[in-house]
Amino acid sequence: MQRFFLTLIILLILSACGQRQVSNTLNNAQTFKIFFHPSFDEAAEIILTKVDTQQVINFLLLARELPDKLTDTFYSKRISITKEQFDNFDSLVIQKMKIKQPHQWTGCCDGMPVEYLLIQGNDTSKLNFRSPDAKSGSSGYKITKAAIEQLGIFYKDSVISDYFNDIESYMDETIHHINWKDNRPINRLRKIEYSR
Repeated sequence: MQRFFLTLIILLILSACGQRQVSNTLNNAQTFKIFFHPSFDEAAEIILTKVDTQQVINFLLLARELPDKLTDTFYSKRISITKEQFDNFDSLVIQKMKIKQPHQWTGCCDGMPVEYLLIQGNDTSKLNFRSPDAKSGSSGYKITKAAIEQLGIFYKDSVISDYFNDIESYMDETIHHINWKDNRPINRLRKIEYSR
């Protein structure tokens, strides 16, 4: 009987240690999401997840919703990044979430609404920009420009590079939005996806 109680106590202690370890891992977990919603191009979701020593970015490009077709994945790519790369992205983009920003109107209209979401443990921070604009030099433009530049460095991918070029044309009117007819990798995929 004593053996049984001793074994039970040891199991309870080990279980409590395991739960504490899982709880610490969840509290150290960090998720950072960026949502791009350009008026005339595909929407994108970029999700950066950090758990312990693992940092992963998932880039998801959503197909445009057409009358005969619901939204689906148009293109996706998942990569791992180093701690140094994460720390650099953290200082240039994620930490800006903690700076108080002026209220942004989040209604509809042409342009490119951008949304940032930071989840750390049980805390959530959210930041919206209706359409970051280079002329205004606003914090929304600076954060979004830094995010695009850093993600472009991480992703050595022609489709994602093309998408970011299109995104930049929404923020800076001096950048010409490249026509869908041009033979870029993203446009070749569009022709297949939308049968154009």
